[in-house]
Amino acid sequence: MSDIDPLIKREMQWMTVGVNENRDLAPIIIAKVRRQRIRRAISSLLAVLAVSTVSIGIYELIQSRPAPVVVSGVTGENKSTQPEIIGLTSDYPVTWEQSVGDVSAISGAGGIGDTLGGLTAIGLKISWERCGVEQCPTTWVLSVENRTADLVSTAPSLAIFTDHTPLVSSSRPATVLPGAKALLVYTFPEFTQGLEPDGSSWQWNWYLAQLR
Repeated sequence: MSDIDPLIKREMQWMTVGVNENRDLAPIIIAKVRRQRIRRAISSLLAVLAVSTVSIGIYELIQSRPAPVVVSGVTGENKSTQPEIIGLTSDYPVTWEQSVGDVSAISGAGGIGDTLGGLTAIGLKISWERCGVEQCPTTWVLSVENRTADLVSTAPSLAIFTDHTPLVSSSRPATVLPGAKALLVYTFPEFTQGLEPDGSSWQWNWYLAQLR
C-alpha cells in the first residue's frame, strides 16, 4: 500500500476496523476522499474570496475618506486662504527700508528673500485704498517659509515708513511647521482716514519682535 494515496490509505485503515469490514471498501473510500477534497477546495476558495472582499472593502473605505488637510504655518487669526504669494505684488511702487523703527525689535530688518529667525520672506502682496486724494497701502500680506528642519515660533513684524520716517508697525505671532509656508496679514485701517503730506513715498521692512 506504499503507492496508495495517503488519504485513501488512512481511510482504508480506519474503515477496516469498523462496520464495513466485510464490504468492498474501495468505492466507499474513493467517494469519501473525493468529497473531502471537494470540501477542502470549496473552503479554500471561500477563504480566498473572503480575504479579497475584506481587502477591497478596506481599500474602498480608505479611498472614500477625505484626505487630511494640514494647515501649514500659522494658527488663529493669522491663517489665510489666499493663493501663494511669490515676490512683490503691488499696484503702486514701494521700496525697502532698512531701518527698523520699533523698540520691540530683536532682529535686523529684512526684505523679500531675507531670513530672520528661521523664516524666509518669499513674497509680499500690498492692497491699496484711497485715503483723501491719495492711495494708501492698507493691507500687507507677507508670505514666509520655514526652510529649516525645526518648528519655528516667533513674531514677525512689519513696519511702514513714509518718506523714510517710521509711521506704523504691527506684529503677528506665528508658528510655522518645517518646510511649510504661512501668510501673515497686516492691516492698517487708520490709513483710510487720510495722511499728510500727499504724494509721500512709501517704504517697508519686516523684522522679529518679542513674543508676548
